[in-house]
Amino acid sequence: MTRVILVLMYSAGLFFVLLNMSKGIIDFGMVGALLVFGFLLVGSINNLTVNRKNLIVSIIVIVSYAVISGILQVFSFYVIAACDGFAIFVALAGDGTNPVFDHPIKTKMSSTRLLLVGLYSAGLVYALIAFSRWGPVYEVMVAIIIEVALLVGSVVQGPLDKKGIGLFTLSIFAYVLFSFLLGPFEEVVVMTAGGMAIYAGLTSEPKFPVTKRAIGTGLIVGVVMTFLGVYLALKLGIVYFVGAELLGFLLLSLNGKYTPQENTISVAIANTSSMVSVGVLITFPAIAIFGPTQMPWLDISSIITFEFIAFVTGISSVFGLLLLIPFRKGFEKDPWPQIRPQAETINSLGADTESKVTVLTGMALSASYVGAIKVAEVVEGVNLSAMPHAFVPSVPDWIGITNSPLIGAIGFFVGWKRVLTMAIGSIVSVLFWIILEGAAPMDYASHLTRPEILYLAIGIFVTVIAGDIFSTKDEIAEESEPPQDNAQDRTHSRELALTVLKIKKEVFSFSRIIEEIQFIVRDPRGYMTSKRGQVPIWIATVSMVLFIIVGALVFSALQLFVGAEIPLLLFVFGSPIAMISAYFTAKSISETGMLAGYISDMISIPAILLFRITFSAITTFMAMLGALQDAAITLLVHLKLGTMTGVRGRDIMKGVLIGVFLGTFVGSLITFMLYKTYGFGGTEFPAPAAQLFGFLVVSLTGLSRFQLPGLDAFPDVHPLFAFAYLLAFGIAGFLAGRGLSKRGLSPISLAVGILVPPATTIAMLFGGFMDYRLRRQARTVPIDGDPTETPQYKKWTKLLSGVVAGEAIVTVIWVLYNAFLLFTV
Repeated sequence: MTRVILVLMYSAGLFFVLLNMSKGIIDFGMVGALLVFGFLLVGSINNLTVNRKNLIVSIIVIVSYAVISGILQVFSFYVIAACDGFAIFVALAGDGTNPVFDHPIKTKMSSTRLLLVGLYSAGLVYALIAFSRWGPVYEVMVAIIIEVALLVGSVVQGPLDKKGIGLFTLSIFAYVLFSFLLGPFEEVVVMTAGGMAIYAGLTSEPKFPVTKRAIGTGLIVGVVMTFLGVYLALKLGIVYFVGAELLGFLLLSLNGKYTPQENTISVAIANTSSMVSVGVLITFPAIAIFGPTQMPWLDISSIITFEFIAFVTGISSVFGLLLLIPFRKGFEKDPWPQIRPQAETINSLGADTESKVTVLTGMALSASYVGAIKVAEVVEGVNLSAMPHAFVPSVPDWIGITNSPLIGAIGFFVGWKRVLTMAIGSIVSVLFWIILEGAAPMDYASHLTRPEILYLAIGIFVTVIAGDIFSTKDEIAEESEPPQDNAQDRTHSRELALTVLKIKKEVFSFSRIIEEIQFIVRDPRGYMTSKRGQVPIWIATVSMVLFIIVGALVFSALQLFVGAEIPLLLFVFGSPIAMISAYFTAKSISETGMLAGYISDMISIPAILLFRITFSAITTFMAMLGALQDAAITLLVHLKLGTMTGVRGRDIMKGVLIGVFLGTFVGSLITFMLYKTYGFGGTEFPAPAAQLFGFLVVSLTGLSRFQLPGLDAFPDVHPLFAFAYLLAFGIAGFLAGRGLSKRGLSPISLAVGILVPPATTIAMLFGGFMDYRLRRQARTVPIDGDPTETPQYKKWTKLLSGVVAGEAIVTVIWVLYNAFLLFTV
């Protein structure tokens, strides 16, 4: 395994140097790095051993190379990477039974600590170079101090215990937060924070099931699933987290014996990263799509930055985790239909080799096909993303069929009824293109700006909201009916009164809160034992208050992000709505498996009408509320998953925290790179949810100025007639959505079908047809319960999960490759 890591590392180093040399950037430092990486790559492949004499010669050569590079003033990242690569080779090369060499230092220090010494030595050098360029700025000075501390700790400090890991986590969070607040967020901050995370991960001795193997697997799967979540949210507007447990099973099986508990941790990391990344995603596409018209005075690219995305994601997710923990017991008896299949999969995987082969087959087929398409696009310089556009460019790329196995497989998991409903919406979209636009060649962003389309989608959306409100009203009415047993009524009343008193005592007794904080700091495990795992309600309140303070400081007082200034009172009065919305949304998921929460969205109405803030500010605030809600639900979901797979709550909490950090940094990078590479609002990533929300915000903004959106598309028509015309589409959408609801179909699927490119829906029909066919075949099989429990259906589920993962992996590599090109130009 070590040799594989070294070969991949030095191959990447060679590729990095050669790529930049191909751009005409050649100096002594780059040539030396090329030779060093080439030698180390050959040595890693041949499992080269080094004796003391050769080691001394090698050190002299590498030091001379660094010194000469400094004299020639070409001491750059390449020199640091080459020297660091040499140190890593010395520390890690060999297979354990055949070490590189045997010397006194290595007998006292493990290879892991030698690796850390090499890393932090290089980090210190880089921080000193940054100091020579920028001077004594906050980020650089703190980075130098931290790198020195990590270097010393790598030599003398023992393994970190749980308190040490907790302190490191808080330190990383505080360092990154203050870096945002006190100055420009430079790459030195990311390097230093990453170094702290690596130190905590490598020097700790985690216990089962939060093992290094489980964490490593979760991080790898998390990158894939995070990209998949962002990709689907921007492509379809709906997200299905499919395949994390299967990928986790494969990776864990390749590196030892598979255990359901470790896979649960890896799934918690991966899905949490995906969910927190998607939770804020409505903001940035909406700003990119509507910003140029709503804020023409502002350069949109100056808002949508990596720093902005990462801050909104991280600050909302961290404070949102604790919102629903005090109410955990109220969800324990719910069925959680979305979690049970995943838990059963985790528990049953590993029992047979066939599952592994099936998933790998799907991954190989999908990855090979998509990889070949990407290579062909680069070599031939053509766009093969859709047919027939690839061969007849005059046909818009959103008409036909999307060239994506992943999209087709997603249709299987969505289900044939929802896919068929989406197809109806796409037919309507195509009819608009033919009748209203004369089937003219145009990009999808221009087509989607037709006000008829948006009014129709809003009418359907109103149906969904009304359905939620009335269903909630009916549930309340049923619960409020007087019970026949008066004794039982008195019992419920007494329990309710005791609960209210308990909440009042916990939230408003400050002396009790201080005592409990001291208890938590002194003995966290003892505190949770005394509470029987039940978190007090005041912790959720404190978390919400801290969110308000930090958010108000960044967006109101300091106004660090131009164009996203949010009033203090909006934070104070709007943020508590997120807790209510999170509770009802969690109830919807725990009871039905469907996410249907729109309460927090309603805060946009008074926010626009009363505060009159900018478009980017209201979308940012709404995204932060959404991220608070998603983080709270994420923790509840995985606590339930842990209950079903035998993993303790505190171990789930660790996995979720790791996932939050992964989503904050890696997920934000993926979102930023997709924006830089493809943009938002076009055929590649139409971002239908952001389109709809952005239109709603624009509509409310227009109402505050007594203007109706969409009327400017009819300059020669009287406003009253134009309004009546558009209102008719809204009413039609409402009636269509209502009709679908009465027949047990999904109105939101119809809206999604109208907003996503028809070529995408056509591809999903293949997966939907497979779902229909397998369900129909299951009727002839004597099996009780769900038809998806048949062996044939399970086989296709695993195969198509592999297909989804295969394209996701290739596309992740492709996006990271584009990110590499962007940041190295």
